[in-house]
Amino acid sequence: MSAQMPPLLRDSGIPFDLFIQSLTEQLDKAQAAMAIKARVGKLPLTFAVKEVSLDLRAFVQMIDDDVFLRPAGPGESEASTIKLALTTITRPMIEENAVDYKAEDPRFSLREALGDRISEDDQRRLERIGVRTVTQLNELKKTAGADVIARLSRMPVNRLQQALMSAAAPRVTRVEAGTADARAGRVHMSTPTLRGGRLPLVRAAGEAVPVVESEDGRIVLAPLATQMGCDAEVDFGEGEVARIRLSEGQLGQWSAP
Repeated sequence: MSAQMPPLLRDSGIPFDLFIQSLTEQLDKAQAAMAIKARVGKLPLTFAVKEVSLDLRAFVQMIDDDVFLRPAGPGESEASTIKLALTTITRPMIEENAVDYKAEDPRFSLREALGDRISEDDQRRLERIGVRTVTQLNELKKTAGADVIARLSRMPVNRLQQALMSAAAPRVTRVEAGTADARAGRVHMSTPTLRGGRLPLVRAAGEAVPVVESEDGRIVLAPLATQMGCDAEVDFGEGEVARIRLSEGQLGQWSAP
């Protein structure tokens, strides 16, 4: 049987998550077919699959950070026995436990926000502890601290500190259209390092940019039409100065001290 397998499957197997997804997809199709049969045939009683148990003989190996399963062939007695038990789950249970990938604009994902300041390996390390967005990274820093993140993710502290600094830079989350007057509308900006009671100083195109709202983690600016699209300097005080373009989706960078 092993000789009939595709070369990639024969050599490495398949990722464990792909195996589970394929298995549950087949069960979903079976469930959909049973639902159609019940509706069309108007059966008063039919059957459904509640639980599935499998004993799978396979070889388990790690490739990078992924677990791969290679099914055992005839005569391969050293394979491991993997016991799987699948049960049903309701939609509310899925929504409660699944990752909400729409929680943050994809432009502010770890890769977009940190760029070359984070490697693919470090990104996977953070994702393994549930950190997939800049917001999650900043929230975890506030609640747990950099040392705890470094220990859980097994990231070197210096690389983590660089990532945290980049993640804490301001970013433009929304730009509202202006009116008939000289104002260009409102620029909503996420500022993870900002705390209540601090009012940053913002300048663009040689003039001050009014800050009309300021609270923990966010500010709202009211720039002139001539300041829109310009690079702005945001001074949070205590030596924290960032530069950012006043345009939709822009990410800021900290200025060198």
